[in-house]
Amino acid sequence: MSTYVTSAGTPVANLQAAASVMYVVPILLIFLIAQRGFVAGMSTTGLK
Repeated sequence: MSTYVTSAGTPVANLQAAASVMYVVPILLIFLIAQRGFVAGMSTTGLK
């Protein structure tokens, strides 16, 4: 994230926001897809 600053050292907020979304969205999608498998695995093994 240190690359999203101006030459004066002030942050470029819109670039930081876009980068944050690009980092979070793939992780969130993987979690949402894998969540079904986690729940199915827990229900078949009997964990509470």
